[in-house]
Amino acid sequence: MKATPVARRCRRLAAAFSGLAVFSLAAHGANPKPNVVLFYADDMGYGEIQRFHPERSKVPTPHLNQLCDEGMMFTDAHTSSSVCTPSRYALLTGRYNWRTRHQSGVAQGGKPCLIAADRMTLASLFKAQGYQTAMFGKWHLDFQYQVPKGARTPEYRADVWNYGMPVGTVIPDGPVSRGFDYFLGFHHSRTMSSLIENDTVVEYIKCVDVMQRLADAVIGTIDEHARTGRETPFFIYYPMNSPHQPVVPRDEWKGRSGINNPYTDFVAQTDDAVGQVLKALEKNGLKENTIVLFATDNGCHKPADTFLKDGHAVSGPLRDRKTSIHDGGHRVPFIVRWPGVVEAGSRSDQLVCMTDLFATFAEFFAFEYADDTAEDSIGFLSILKGVAPEVARGTIVHHDFKGRFAVREGDWKLILRPDDKVKGATGLEAKFQLYHMKHDIAEADNLANETPEKVDTLVKLLEKQVADGRSTPGAAQQNDTKVDIWKKKKRAASKKLKPHE
Repeated sequence: MKATPVARRCRRLAAAFSGLAVFSLAAHGANPKPNVVLFYADDMGYGEIQRFHPERSKVPTPHLNQLCDEGMMFTDAHTSSSVCTPSRYALLTGRYNWRTRHQSGVAQGGKPCLIAADRMTLASLFKAQGYQTAMFGKWHLDFQYQVPKGARTPEYRADVWNYGMPVGTVIPDGPVSRGFDYFLGFHHSRTMSSLIENDTVVEYIKCVDVMQRLADAVIGTIDEHARTGRETPFFIYYPMNSPHQPVVPRDEWKGRSGINNPYTDFVAQTDDAVGQVLKALEKNGLKENTIVLFATDNGCHKPADTFLKDGHAVSGPLRDRKTSIHDGGHRVPFIVRWPGVVEAGSRSDQLVCMTDLFATFAEFFAFEYADDTAEDSIGFLSILKGVAPEVARGTIVHHDFKGRFAVREGDWKLILRPDDKVKGATGLEAKFQLYHMKHDIAEADNLANETPEKVDTLVKLLEKQVADGRSTPGAAQQNDTKVDIWKKKKRAASKKLKPHE
């Protein structure tokens, strides 16, 4: 088969990239700077992986199960928001998304990048430690388009194509301007047919082919690294396109989930893509010196009860799904495999946020960063090593699609809005929801009226973390905009927001 233009470019780029990027285990023994692969699945719920909720998870996920068996499962891990754009900002910066101009909804592209040019990212942290950095997949943090004069995309067909910008369009402020040496991917799911390499749209691709193209590119890069056998380690960020809409499993995956639905087949295919990358690491002798992390960006986009008749609960025991302020929107499956450091088959119920990856790796590298960097990141390196942490995350601020807030402290969670399932609430319940998450993981019993002092304490905690511009020790910082935790003013553009793009 004749190679596509992007396939040829990928081989050339991989060869150039690998010339700088990987060490030889045989020649150099254990490397103090292990390779890192970070998977970030799109819209996969807490209950989708069988190891996380074996009672009600019916879609086969053998490769993710294996990753759980070989690493540590975090059962109380959260993204900073219940939708894509804000959770990705927080992951890459170690800073809560609502401190930026982006107060609700998701990015559509065509605006300046949400990550400021002078802000350190997870990628630039690795780059500062001598890593080569590459990203494969969905960006969704805005960037600008410089479209060639007269260029046009073909006719849009949602079932086959999902065009963004014409071939030749230049991206001046995308991933390669924010710490990544190489980028192959797209902005968001409604533009995934416009495949971008580094800073240019280079090819149109069918939606059904995106998952395998990305997996092949990651595997090809790993293969080339191992073949050249150089010393520099790599950081690969792989924000997958699945199982987000468009739900497009390949023909060979249709019906293989055991449930008669394209979505569950897509989940099974997602697990297989993860397995292909894990196999590439093992085949190339890189497994023992590569940290693998898997998480998802928010909950499942399907209603929580969609597959209950088939015995499959996409959100596991949690209430609700993507976009929600309830835990089904932002509590996610999180796995870390680190041979020789993380105990195989271990579990942690420590509260963590995806913002915490920055501080965790900074601690590993003994890298000291400025007060205006990763303001909401708390490291969990000691937990990975099986040691009780001196400082652990005790609080977290949650955010939903409409920009509404909740705050967690220990086992208590306060939501700054009434329960939409309850009519005629009185007292504090007319304004708040308060749950004890250890005893009520399904968020069914509102204790606001019974525990008014806890409501007051948590409101003050949230107000302070907003006002301080940070939730970690250090000098106070400025948020990028005024933050309204009560959402007193309804945004005129809120009706135009589209949560599933």
